Amino acid sequence: MEVDEAIRGRRSIRAYTSRIVPMEMIRDIIEAGTWAPSAKNGQQWRFTVLTGQAKKNLTDIFRSKLETLSSIRGVQWMGSSLNSCAIMEQAPVLIMVWNAGDKGWESEGHSVAAAIQNMLLKAYSIGLGSLWIADIYYAQAALTKHLNKSWKLMAAVTIGWPASVGKVPTKKTIDEVSEFLS
Repeated sequence: MEVDEAIRGRRSIRAYTSRIVPMEMIRDIIEAGTWAPSAKNGQQWRFTVLTGQAKKNLTDIFRSKLETLSSIRGVQWMGSSLNSCAIMEQAPVLIMVWNAGDKGWESEGHSVAAAIQNMLLKAYSIGLGSLWIADIYYAQAALTKHLNKSWKLMAAVTIGWPASVGKVPTKKTIDEVSEFLS
């Protein structure tokens, strides 16, 4: 698959089949993440792969925290977080993505974001669907404690065989998003 095809064809997938994803495919996706550029070659990314009961335990904690927050602040304040939790529960594979950088540089987070993008493109190129989820911030402390990590939790990525194609997003033109100076 050509890189332009992967960039333009990849979609955020929010529905998955129950078909098991071979662990070798997950390893290939993570390896693609490790080839991202990183601040000072720090390779700050770390990954926790959850399936089966381990995934259920984490999503149960996430749902519980979201429901508590929802009762305190209201459902509208929660945005898409409850839907994100449902997607995490349905997906066969959940990858928690961490920033293990210890310098405190903002660019360490950028490095992790680059790794996630590589992972999403790799998943698409091998026929899998994926979704980058930032709603984990609603329960970041609880999820970090549950997984017993000292790193900064950056995102969750769902992986699985897509049950839908995903809609083609409307994109702004180059002229709408760019400024050319000389």
